[in-house]
Amino acid sequence: MGRLYGRPGRVGSLIIIIMLILGCLSQQPRELHGKVVKVVDGDTLYVRIDGDTVKVRLVGIDAPELEPELMKPGEYRGIHNLSCLVKYGYMAKEFLENLTLGKYVTLKFDSRQGEKDKYGRLLVYLYLDSKDVNALLVEKGLARVFYEKKFDKIKEYSELEDKARRERRGLWSCN
Repeated sequence: MGRLYGRPGRVGSLIIIIMLILGCLSQQPRELHGKVVKVVDGDTLYVRIDGDTVKVRLVGIDAPELEPELMKPGEYRGIHNLSCLVKYGYMAKEFLENLTLGKYVTLKFDSRQGEKDKYGRLLVYLYLDSKDVNALLVEKGLARVFYEKKFDKIKEYSELEDKARRERRGLWSCN
């Protein structure tokens, strides 16, 4: 009897291991590839993917708005100079245009957020030549971390924001 239970136990264990491996593989972030055709602002752009143009929102970050009336009070911790923030909103847009417009990029989805936001935009990490564009915007002080929702890279982006704040880079010089 012991032998009969031993073999199915090993086979059963093998099946469980295979299922776990397949489950882990299916959890890998999905990727899309396309060409940037328009930049709306510092965290929103349009990308042409397989002939379709889709609106994209950079996940985990928030660049200043291009109009002061669209800003929320206290959105940028300790900064109340809205005209300065708007100036950096335009700088973030220009940076994103200069870096990505007309170029092929990789879009990766975050495992904690859905693929789309409430406006139907794809929520992605944007990569250009394997560089994380979202992180670059935070590092240069052209965007803040979007703390309102949890996302995979929140620790990494928070460290970049803290350094930009300490060094008063970009919008963090608006105090």
